[in-house]
Amino acid sequence: MNRFVDERSITVLPGSPSVIDVGEFSLSEGEDTIWVHMTSKSEGECPWPWSYGLFTWISENGRELGTVKVNGVCEGEVFRLGVGLAPQFRTGRLGFTPRNYNLKWIELGNPWYLSFRMSSGISNPGLLDPKNTATLISPFVPELPEGNAQPDYFFEDAFAYLLFNLFLK
Repeated sequence: MNRFVDERSITVLPGSPSVIDVGEFSLSEGEDTIWVHMTSKSEGECPWPWSYGLFTWISENGRELGTVKVNGVCEGEVFRLGVGLAPQFRTGRLGFTPRNYNLKWIELGNPWYLSFRMSSGISNPGLLDPKNTATLISPFVPELPEGNAQPDYFFEDAFAYLLFNLFLK
C-alpha cells in the first residue's frame, strides 16, 4: 500500500447534491481496496457532533467496493472500501452522501468541511501457499532438525488447525 496521496476537499452546504462528487480515482491492476483518510474541518465545535455520511467508489459496474459509513472526526480517521475482490473496472468516481438528519444542522449555518486522502492496494493477498504456511506458525513450533516429521495442519473455512504429534518417552 502506498501512503495516502491525492488530497481532495469538499464542503457540504445547504443545497448540496444528494451525492457529492469527490472526483475520479483509479486502481492499479489487481488492487481490491481503497483506504480513505477523512478529516472533518469544522468551524467551532470539534469533533463535528451532528454528522456522518456514506462514502463509496462507483465504477461502470456500480459500487463494486461497497459503501462505508464515515464520521466527522477532526483529527482524521481511516476507512476502507473493499470487499476482498478486485473490481471489474479499475476507474470510478468517489462519492460522499451526507445523511438527511445532518442537513438541518448545515441549513442552520454550519457548513461541513471534509478532506479526503486516498491510497489503494491489495487487502487480501490471496490464498496462502501450504508449503510456506509453516512460517506463519513458526513462533509456536520449534525448528525441527532434518529427518523429523513436519507439523501437520489443515484449513477449514477461515481457520488453520495445527496437529501436534507428541511422542512421550
